[in-house]
Amino acid sequence: MPVESWIKPDEAPDMAAAATAMIDAALSGSGLSREAYWAAVRKGYNTPYNDPPARQNAEPAVTITVTEEALPVAVMAAAGTAEIRAV
Repeated sequence: MPVESWIKPDEAPDMAAAATAMIDAALSGSGLSREAYWAAVRKGYNTPYNDPPARQNAEPAVTITVTEEALPVAVMAAAGTAEIRAV
């Protein structure tokens, strides 16, 4: 059942005035104007994700150099099984 179904049409202006008074009372201590508050709400609603700042590409902390030529995986696997069988 929608919430609005229990509101009578003649009660709506009084409820709107009460809600406006509550919002104004809450904003009075914050130093924000009503327009600035709702502009911030709209901005937050329309931009739900804030991208993090872009990272700078730094020099790698460790540099690895290979002096031997790499063997293909099939050769390494065959060499490993030959060693296991020889034992």
